[in-house]
Parts: sequence; structure tokens; C-alpha cells
Amino acid sequence: MATLPQTATAQVQPDIHPGPSPRYPAGPSFLPGLLSGRAFRRIATDSMTEAAQLHGDLVHYNVFGRHIYQLNHPDLIEDFLIKDAAKHHRGVVMQRAKAVLGEGLLTSEEPLHMRQRRLMQPAFLRQRIAAYGEVIGHNATSISTPWQSGTTVDLHEEMLELALRIVGKCLFDMDVQSREEVRKVSAAVDAFMGFLPLALLPFSELIQRLPIPAMKRIRVGQAQLDALIYSMIEQRRADPGDRGDLLSMLLATEDEEGTGRMTNVQIHDECLTILLAGHETTANALSFALWLIAHHPDVQQRLHDEAIAVLGTRAPTADDYPRLPYAYAVFAETLRLYPPVWITARTCETPYEIADYKIPRGAILLAPQFVVHRDPRFWPDPLTFNPKRFSPEAKETSKARPRFAFYPFAAGSRQCIGEGLAWMEGALTLATIARDWRLTPLPNAPVDITINPAISLRPKHGVPLHVERY
Repeated sequence: MATLPQTATAQVQPDIHPGPSPRYPAGPSFLPGLLSGRAFRRIATDSMTEAAQLHGDLVHYNVFGRHIYQLNHPDLIEDFLIKDAAKHHRGVVMQRAKAVLGEGLLTSEEPLHMRQRRLMQPAFLRQRIAAYGEVIGHNATSISTPWQSGTTVDLHEEMLELALRIVGKCLFDMDVQSREEVRKVSAAVDAFMGFLPLALLPFSELIQRLPIPAMKRIRVGQAQLDALIYSMIEQRRADPGDRGDLLSMLLATEDEEGTGRMTNVQIHDECLTILLAGHETTANALSFALWLIAHHPDVQQRLHDEAIAVLGTRAPTADDYPRLPYAYAVFAETLRLYPPVWITARTCETPYEIADYKIPRGAILLAPQFVVHRDPRFWPDPLTFNPKRFSPEAKETSKARPRFAFYPFAAGSRQCIGEGLAWMEGALTLATIARDWRLTPLPNAPVDITINPAISLRPKHGVPLHVERY
């Protein structure tokens, strides 16, 4: 049973007291806000941050009779993701996303999930990721070749294409080079992002069957991706062999029951999940990072200097990754401020207790990275972009910080399987772009970027920046 952390300060006073507890922790009155329209006018990240500030480390909402608990302290989150992990199923959105993603790694439950993870883990081992370094370096270099010095480029669109090229080649040996292919996948991802508000509505299962515009877009995008993936599977079955990628492993895997190899549907679900999650989240992180360095010239200059010293004029490789500590720090600080996976959600399957509060079956539990990563108790001056927090010099400070004050890739059995690839992709890409290009904000551009907290955290209006070659 989790107990209340003892580190809360006057800045965030928890509404949890020793002795007999009320039935539910304190929390905002959600329904009046919803009916008045306030919940629609304020994005979820603001609302959850305010709830943590006002009500403490464990917040309760009652939404149409559904009990929701928001965990805002690293110690509670550690128990949630590690000790009590087996008591949960996936969150509501991922459960309902099966209609789009099938039974892939993001949506499946145990014991299927653990079997799937074991099958795919070899594709993400350290030695395999090292082999992906050349692909990352080549594409990070080539993505900016068409840019015209002195022009404006939407770097979010560029990072989506880059991440799609990398995940396509590394995991499926698929060369995604044409803009048309990128456009199709990006449109499908955009449509899937629109699934979030539908999944949270009452009677969501019924809404998914209605011919409304949002569902039509989702189905069109789904059909396009299905055609791409099934075509890829059929081509590889006709020409089998180990190409050193995830798809080769899935095609060669024998069913654990000894009944044969994975079906096309099973392989499709895994490929679709990795293709969507593996490129969209990394692209978002890179987009936020480029926006941040454009607004912090001192950071950009130091990043440029490190890249020149380490890379010279050549494309980076995996061997360069540990030699780029500042690029790593910039990417890490970006993940702190703008984590693409901005919230981790679960549904209680087996009732248990958190800090003397009974969590009933069916309750939703939320651990918002966006809130905890900006908590002033663990991050002094939390809204300031400061890569030094993750520098080698800050090692002792980092050790003193609770482990789960920073968890951009979650943890436990559902920790992101592609974390190692994402870290390398982030550092090598930032170093390559900062070496070759100076990025500056557009005239009269807002200082703060507008975010869109959908299934992942995205820049709402892209990342248009002025690019100038060094």
C-alpha cells in the first residue's frame, strides 16, 4: 500500500491527513466546470497543473460517475508503475484505441503484452540500436539538404518526415522517401490524434460506429496504413530472410503454443503500433527541441560548437552518441518541459489502496508527466529551459532528485520499448542540425509555443523557423 510522501512543501500542500480519511481525496468540482464550458476553454495540461497546485499529491475527480485519481508525486508514481502495475489494465483511450490499432503492444493486456514484448525486444537491444546509428546519421544529414538558406521552414513537418524515414528503415527495412508516402502516414496520424476526444466521451463505442467526419477521417487513414503494412508483409513473405529488422523477427517467430508463425493480422497490429508511436512521439520531441534552441541562442551556440568539435563535416554514427553530452542534455531538458507522452493512464482492475484511499475497480489513474516534470519541489525554476540540469556536472543533484520526478518513457513492464533508439535519434539529429544551420524565431513570433495535448503532446501550429546555413 502506498503511503503519502513526506516531501511536500508549502508550494503544494497535499489534502491528505493522517487518521480517518474521507472517502475520496480532495479535487476540483469537475462537472460544473464542464457544463459552464471552462473545461473546453482550458487545455488539460493547465487544468491538471492547477489541480495539483490546489489539491496536492493525490487528486480526485468524479466525471459522470467515473472516479479518476491524479497522482502528482514521484513516490506515488513509482508504486503506481512498478509495485502496483499488475493491478491495472490500460487506460480508457488505449482500450478503445484497439478499434484502430488492434492488439498491438500499446493496447494489449497481459499475458499477451509480455509475450509481444519478448518477441520484439531483440530489435531494440543496445547492439542493434548501435547498427541503427548510421541510418539516423544519414537521414539527419539528408533531411535538411533541400532547405534554402534565408527561408522559413516548418520544422515540425520536417521532423515528422525524418522520424518516419528512420523508423521505417531501422525497423521495417522500408525506404520512405517520397513526399506522398509521408503525407499519407502523417494524415493517418493526424486522424488518429483526433480519436482522443471521442474516446473520452460517454458512449464512445457507439460514437465510433457513427458516420461522423472525425470517424470517417480515422477510417480513411486506417485504410491507407493497412494497405501499406499488408503490402509490406506480403512482399517480405514472398522474399523471406533476416534483414536485421523488427519485421524479420516477427515473420520468423513461432507461436508459443507451437501452432505456427504469427498471422498477418498479428504482425500488422505490431507494425502499425510501432510505426505510429515510434515516429510521431520522437518527431514531436525534436520539434519542441528545435523551437527551444531557436529561442535560446546561447544554448544553440554551445550545441553547434560541440557538434563541430565531435562531428566535423561528416554524418554522425552511433559511436558519436556518448561524445555528445550537451546534445543529450538539450534533448533531455526538452523531454522534461514538453514530454510527448505527457500523461500515463491506467484503469484499476484489482481494487487496492493508495495513501489509505481505496481505489475501486474501474477507476482511472493518471500520472501526468507534464505536471511532475514541472514541479518546483524537484525542479528549481521549473519553467526555465536549462539543459545544465542533465549535464555531467549536475550528476550529484540528479542523484538527490526522486527517480520518478522524470519519467518521459514511463517505467516498468510498459516502459517504452524504443527508448534507447529515441535517445540516440534525438541527440544525433540535434547535433547535426545545429552544426549546419542557425535557427531563429520569426519576427513577432510568440515567445511560448502553443501545445496540443492529444494522445501525444504536439506543437499545435507547427514549428516555423527561419533557417540560415553556417
